[in-house]
Amino acid sequence: MKKIIFSLLALSLLVSSTSCDKNEVLDVDMDSYNYDDFEKLPIDDYISENLTKPYNVEVIYRFDRSHSDISKNISPPVINQVQPAVDMVLEGFIKVYERVAGPTFIKTYTPKQFVLFGSHAYNANGSVTLGTADGGRRVVLYDVNNINANSPSDISRRLQTIHHEFTHILNQIVPIQEAFRTVTTDYVADWLAAANTDAEAKALGFVSRYSRSSFPEDFAETVAHLLVKGQVWYDIYAAGSTADGQAKLKLKQSLVEDYFMKYLNIDFKKLQYEFQQTLATRYNDQSMMFLTYLKSNNIQNLVVDMDGSATAMYGKSEAFSKVWEEVRATLAPMYNNRGFKPGAFTVSFVSQTEMQVQAIFSERDGSTTYMAYYDFQMIQNPDGTINFKFVDKGIDQTQYNNGRFVFDGFAPLLRYIQNNTFTTNWVSPTIVGSGNLMKFAGFYVKDNPSSYFYGPVTLK
Repeated sequence: MKKIIFSLLALSLLVSSTSCDKNEVLDVDMDSYNYDDFEKLPIDDYISENLTKPYNVEVIYRFDRSHSDISKNISPPVINQVQPAVDMVLEGFIKVYERVAGPTFIKTYTPKQFVLFGSHAYNANGSVTLGTADGGRRVVLYDVNNINANSPSDISRRLQTIHHEFTHILNQIVPIQEAFRTVTTDYVADWLAAANTDAEAKALGFVSRYSRSSFPEDFAETVAHLLVKGQVWYDIYAAGSTADGQAKLKLKQSLVEDYFMKYLNIDFKKLQYEFQQTLATRYNDQSMMFLTYLKSNNIQNLVVDMDGSATAMYGKSEAFSKVWEEVRATLAPMYNNRGFKPGAFTVSFVSQTEMQVQAIFSERDGSTTYMAYYDFQMIQNPDGTINFKFVDKGIDQTQYNNGRFVFDGFAPLLRYIQNNTFTTNWVSPTIVGSGNLMKFAGFYVKDNPSSYFYGPVTLK
């Protein structure tokens, strides 16, 4: 047997050697096989001017199977969908980081190649892949043909994928803290398993079902949800978990913020704010606005303290201060000149249509403190403004006795609330600091934004 094998090997080498000696002139035009020869389109200039030249970022939209799993059937994007994808990457990702972390950071760490495919990439387990990151320098985006730049929810969903994948790239450069790995250990091999429900994931302290697949995915999901869905969404989500799950979700948030500040010198709260502003101004996304949460009955109250530390630190409206001084002046001689003085007042949102002012007042010497209640119908107008209509529920209810007794004293405040039309929003962190992002909200008189009141917000 050994001889047969050797003989066959020798014969094979002989044939091979003989073949190498044969010379043949081949008449082949290699130009006809140049698949890189394509017609330049206006979108190529657009990409060059907006991404390639300023950020050294390449966009590949012409079909190239080598950039995806060859076992999957995928299609290229249609040409008119490429620019919306490019704009989404530029405005919702690159410029957001650039404004917070600076041009050097984004030019250094941003993926140098974005690959666009028109269709989804379907997986054997029934899921679809929206995006991938590999090599620390490439992000692949799927389903580009269905991008709808007029749909804030569609853009948000896609940007969540981009920020998720970019987090993986950052983690390849700067590893995730070991402390994050130990916050939750309930990871599962198959995150689509029937037992891994949304409710189960939340109860265990995960921000999504997918985050249970591994701790790197958990970290990326936490970052993406905090950025794209926003801080209030995250707080409400955490509050809906178990006590243990809520503590773990908040610890993960703290570790994410620490990671960005300690290793990347990025204030994560500022990053959240910039992303929120981009969604609102560029794509008219109202999902993170205070009014949206007010309409959905997620706001418990806000507290206005004209003598408090927040007002002293962040300022107050001169116009509203005059109203408040009138309240002081009117309360002062009441009760046979024993006098009262106002304290803070709470704007409590009882329901989507009811608001109650809960005003603290005390005797002038501070010996006794009281509470006055005043009810309003809250009218949310189609243009996004709000009106309040006073409703006297206290005619025969004893809990309203104090309010009736000092009604004249608080009348300037009640008139101000009832006689004006208001807009409302979170107070900008440029005023209250990035650490107070989405923690303070204000009501502003329509067409006169210098007349307002504001305070810290409590969620339901």
